[in-house]
Amino acid sequence: MLSRRAFPFTAAALAGCAQTREAAPEGWPAAWDAILVSKAVAVEDGRFDEKEQMVVRLLDAGYRYHTLLRNGRAHPTRESLEYALGLLETGDPEREKRAFHVLERVISLQNTDPSSRWYGIWGWYLQEPPEKMAPADWNWADFNGATLLLIERRHGERLSDALRARVREAIRHAAASIMRRNVSMSYTNIAAKGTFVTLAAAELLEDGALLDYAAERIQRLARAIDETGSFAEYNSPTYARVTIANLTRIRMYVRHEAARATAARIERRVWEHLAARWDAPRWQFSGPMSRCYSTNLGDPAWLAKSLVNRILLTGAARDPQRLLPPDLEAGIHDYRCPEDLAPRFLTPELPREHREIFIAGKGEEPPVQGTTWLTREFSIGSVNRGDFWNQRRPLLGYWGGTERPARYLGLRVIKDGYDFSSALFFSVQKQNYVLGLINFRNPGGDRHISLDPIQNGRFRCGRLFAEFDFEGFSSGWRYDFQNEVFTLDSPEVSAWLDVRAGHFGPNELRRKVTSASNSLVYTVDLLPEEGMHDVEWSRIPKAWIAFTLALNPPGATEEFARRCHESPFRMETDGPVVELEWVTPAGRLELHGGIAPAPVEAQTARFKEIIDGQRVPSVRLGGEPLAV
Repeated sequence: MLSRRAFPFTAAALAGCAQTREAAPEGWPAAWDAILVSKAVAVEDGRFDEKEQMVVRLLDAGYRYHTLLRNGRAHPTRESLEYALGLLETGDPEREKRAFHVLERVISLQNTDPSSRWYGIWGWYLQEPPEKMAPADWNWADFNGATLLLIERRHGERLSDALRARVREAIRHAAASIMRRNVSMSYTNIAAKGTFVTLAAAELLEDGALLDYAAERIQRLARAIDETGSFAEYNSPTYARVTIANLTRIRMYVRHEAARATAARIERRVWEHLAARWDAPRWQFSGPMSRCYSTNLGDPAWLAKSLVNRILLTGAARDPQRLLPPDLEAGIHDYRCPEDLAPRFLTPELPREHREIFIAGKGEEPPVQGTTWLTREFSIGSVNRGDFWNQRRPLLGYWGGTERPARYLGLRVIKDGYDFSSALFFSVQKQNYVLGLINFRNPGGDRHISLDPIQNGRFRCGRLFAEFDFEGFSSGWRYDFQNEVFTLDSPEVSAWLDVRAGHFGPNELRRKVTSASNSLVYTVDLLPEEGMHDVEWSRIPKAWIAFTLALNPPGATEEFARRCHESPFRMETDGPVVELEWVTPAGRLELHGGIAPAPVEAQTARFKEIIDGQRVPSVRLGGEPLAV
């Protein structure tokens, strides 16, 4: 009997979605893959538009970078191609015709003019070609190119000669676009995805120049990771999966031995990176996170499959047809967590502190580094320097058990209902104690760090505030807010939070707590709530918030709060710099940072983090180099 580890993932074997395969002995039956695929296809069946031969999405009025489309129906190119792949994966001859029509339609939307700025890419939607986007997303060459390669490698023999030629030509254009763009290897998930596309396309098309580029590119990716031993897109639940998926594809479909060996080393490093911060009692990736779409991990089939269902994320064994989610990608990829790393997910040692450098500093500036404290009752993680783009989680804690949705603490800075990208975060953490500073960059972004810049240092604003968001309490919790110091007592976790000082121009900080049945928000208003304000950074001499935060196991909350309150705290300002010191039971934390809006380089230069009188050491995750 073949296990999942040994099964040859070929197009012929997988046609029909592996319905005849036996259950793998490790605990992930082959039939579950078929369920993942069939449910993913069924979801898109209900969204299919016969007229346009594409799937449909309904767009609301909310802001989304890259696209100007709002309030209406749109036909996405990426999801439509994935639907075509899913239709072919079912193995049903009756579904082939629809898949072929979708392929024809989406391929026709690619820009194939080598002289064009948008050569080789698609728009996100049929209704908005790349030249009309704000701006175009060059990643669509990587995303759609990868899906077309899966279609070709897994189902190419089922296509007509004419359609197969069109698929290969679209792959050629996408790979050329990726090569022309030559994205930075710090863009981890796209660096990995484009590497798979160029490697697989080069072998498919027998393109020697492209293969030379792709083989050198994976070495560049390895060298970029070797700078710190970790990843610039650190601890991203969404994009770590993208990275792993494409390294898995290299393992499954690429023949180039040197590239395969390097990809295998990188794949292992990603798993080491994720395992180091896995909050096992809650089945979450703990903070901090560089890119995240949801603070709740949910029940990812890809992770359950990687660990051969030893973490019962999906609960599928009880009723797989009902409980497995729709997930085409998980159904067709040979996800594998290295077996020797599995205990870190299953039986980790707790409590423990994990410190890890993510991005090397330039010159004298400190590196970007994260600190995470993990216990059986809670986890709390922070990055030493970051920002508040809506995908960031610079400060993030979890408590409770494996309930969904998660019980968590997050910190945001919000301008007019959307995360404010010009806000910066600096911190120093030891165990469960965090000393933090929020300040602002000028120039900087509004709703996006680069795609939505603030023009000339001026913007309109109705409300600007920071919020500490506590979500997911069970019954029996209470809080205290005396003298604007916040204390939480709950059956799952205790918390203590003191917003020590800050200003926004002439405005003093205004603190308040708003509670609901199972959540509360500690809000720090920087601007008065009434009316619109014209903000000009050059007229704002001070813009900052300093705070101290600690989490603790439940029980003895009064004693815990007393210790935090009595822990000596010092604050001194000198021109545009503030010096903060907090003597905690875990150690003496010091943080220096800016209090005036300034370029990010200046704010970084003002930043210092010190523990017990010593600069915080830079700790590498990996030792052995990945590049050869």
